[in-house]
Amino acid sequence: MDCDYCYVYHGQDQTWRDMPFRMEAEVAATLIDQVKQLYLNQHTKPHVVFHGGEPLLYGINRLALLVKQFVDEIPDIQLSIQTNGTIYNTSLESLLLYYRDNLSYSVSVDGWQFENDRHRLGRRHQSVFPAIEKNLLRARSANVLDNILMVVDIENDPARIFEFMCATGAQSYNLLLQDGDHVLLPRGKGSFEDEATGYWLWELFKLYVSGDHEFRIKLFDDIVTSLLKLLRNIKSPSVTYSLATVTIDTNGEIKQSDTYRINADKADRLAGTTIRQTSIQEAQQDDHHIMRLKEIETLCDACTQCRYLDVCGGGYPNHRSRNGDFLNPSIYCNDYKYLFGKTEELLCS
Repeated sequence: MDCDYCYVYHGQDQTWRDMPFRMEAEVAATLIDQVKQLYLNQHTKPHVVFHGGEPLLYGINRLALLVKQFVDEIPDIQLSIQTNGTIYNTSLESLLLYYRDNLSYSVSVDGWQFENDRHRLGRRHQSVFPAIEKNLLRARSANVLDNILMVVDIENDPARIFEFMCATGAQSYNLLLQDGDHVLLPRGKGSFEDEATGYWLWELFKLYVSGDHEFRIKLFDDIVTSLLKLLRNIKSPSVTYSLATVTIDTNGEIKQSDTYRINADKADRLAGTTIRQTSIQEAQQDDHHIMRLKEIETLCDACTQCRYLDVCGGGYPNHRSRNGDFLNPSIYCNDYKYLFGKTEELLCS
């Protein structure tokens, strides 16, 4: 597929052009060893996401072996597949069912064919939705459709998006805002000041809280939980996305979250080392990495003085960037504040 908002292939970073198509077996084996070592050192349950690109192009048999090796070494590990939904067969279904306690299945799709085809077309600019729809039905029938990841497009009708959620039958839905920064605003974000995305999310939220359904929308549930804590003056520690996330590229290079690729070429790069050269833990303790994290995690005064700081945490760091300077509010700051304000009013009514 060739999704036009993809932060890997349509961001400012171009390092993907020199990356191997697949992760070599040696790199994958080293990755398993290093995740196990992190687990033994940190005593926290690791979460490994098979992402892309399209992770199922790795090959179902290769992926099945990788899953087996991870689970054999770390029995309580959490593994996730994030796929575009164009590939589904009996082998994949058997894998998902056999490792049900460890392996979850999530599909990226933005709604019905009309909505999905706005941005998520095949490499030859053709619709791939019929295949995705068929595969969603198969996964639902097998009871392995754990999650659907949807990117918000305010040109879509929130009512149709909610209709899709009700009809598709996933256990949960994650909503992502289109990536961009203060230099390159995403589609639908006319200016930093506008609140159109906030309006759109509020319309969907109202459908969510009034509808008769069994699925959850994680973004909205998280917001409600945080606002309830805020209203009760309950403080809770949080671990930010940047501190908790690391990407291992197909060549084994250790990087920050790959979403930074939307901001600049090599914006997600650390020291340029691979897991064959150094451990993930050593890379995270590198002076350059620590300095970079400090730059990213330091919030501007507008954020630190905001009533809703504990609700959004300043938003995703890549949405705060302006030519590499992260001391800015998120480009979605006004959208967040509108949504938080309306939700708080509802909770207090």
